[in-house]
Amino acid sequence: MKPKLIIVDDETLICEIYSEYFSQNGFDVFSANSTTEAIKIIKAKNPDVILSDVVMPVQDGFDLFEKVQLYNPNIPFIFMTGYERDKRILKRLAEIDKKCITKPIRLDELLELIKSEIKR
Repeated sequence: MKPKLIIVDDETLICEIYSEYFSQNGFDVFSANSTTEAIKIIKAKNPDVILSDVVMPVQDGFDLFEKVQLYNPNIPFIFMTGYERDKRILKRLAEIDKKCITKPIRLDELLELIKSEIKR
């Protein structure tokens, strides 16, 4: 059975590129462009790992993380951002004890990170 990955990013092109790459590398991939859409997919598909952008309109990746924690705190959650020096983001990541991969992302490195998170 293939591991299930959900990719959450408000940029449709990012979702498309990552979905194609991870599909080719043995994942069942689902994507969402908003937190609201992501929660529906998470509840329906129960993914093995979530990859979410931090900065998104309306509700950000931290909002999604909080909702997922209420639903299923055991799902591995990986953040990604293009704002790696933003103090608010760094502070929030430290508060929840999560790391963040920075854009532009090397997909081979992200693949290894996702595989390691699934094994935990």
